[in-house]
Amino acid sequence: MAMRNESGRKMLSCKEAAKEYGCTMRYIRKLAKDGRISSEVVGGSYMVAADEVSKLAKRKATGREKKRAEGFKAG
Repeated sequence: MAMRNESGRKMLSCKEAAKEYGCTMRYIRKLAKDGRISSEVVGGSYMVAADEVSKLAKRKATGREKKRAEGFKAG
């Protein structure tokens, strides 16, 4: 369930972001906690910026990220 924050930015749950990026929800939460992608905590759950997730998905993955993208199926 995508939603928009107060500034109108589209936000995704970690589950939706993981499905789009092709990795685990845990990895998306780690990126959010580390500040590597914009996020907000809503009701105890991280919501991440959809535009940043799409940039991650389009970026050519290397190293560890490539292994994650190839080895994990979201679900």
